[in-house]
Amino acid sequence: MVRLTEYIVVIFVFAMIGSILPFIKKWRSDLLHLFIAFGAGVFLGAVFFHLLPDVSASKDVFVFVLAGFLFVLLFEQFTAKHHDVDCGPDCPHKHDVVGLSAFVGLTIHSLTEGFGLGVGALTNPALGLVIFIAIIAHKAVGSFSLATVLRLSSFSTKKSMTLLVIHALMTPIGALVAYKLISSLFGGASAVATALAAGTFLYVATMDLLPEAFHLHSRRGWATLSMLFGLVLMFAITLLGA
Repeated sequence: MVRLTEYIVVIFVFAMIGSILPFIKKWRSDLLHLFIAFGAGVFLGAVFFHLLPDVSASKDVFVFVLAGFLFVLLFEQFTAKHHDVDCGPDCPHKHDVVGLSAFVGLTIHSLTEGFGLGVGALTNPALGLVIFIAIIAHKAVGSFSLATVLRLSSFSTKKSMTLLVIHALMTPIGALVAYKLISSLFGGASAVATALAAGTFLYVATMDLLPEAFHLHSRRGWATLSMLFGLVLMFAITLLGA
């Protein structure tokens, strides 16, 4: 339990470091959109290099990938209908919806990886260390990506930081819950949570972040490179994890 406590404290610190960076100074809009493209690459990499391979052995849970995708779709449509659809490509309300969608996807993913960390730390200390390293490798990146999206929204700094702190706490909470209720995770609970995370990530990356990143026509080349860099980073993490 002492080792797990050390893990989750370090993970929380890394998440908050990534969360604070976009708020240190006022970033230019075109630069922020490059970070969003990078974030889209990170999310796509998480789906295809990490989440889907984890559930590939359980074919029945793929329906939950679709469920996660549809959940964010319905959530976004329900939220967006309250806003003015003619306010242009830089509409802060649109960024609000994107930010909340990204928050939902990252929260589910963070809980899922916390489950894995809790199980690994209890059943196999060596496995727990590997999972911890894998989480640290992308935790600051994911938090930075979420903070970047929220930075573009009309949310106050206080509201954005509240969401970011909640996000940073999700992996520690997931790890502690798994540690206490580990017997319940040996069924399909972990696979279902992973599948739901994959669906939400897939929606956020393809329907929210990529259109947002590429709507500045003059920066599409740089946006493409930023997205590919995010994908390469997640693939490298996969290789290191292997």
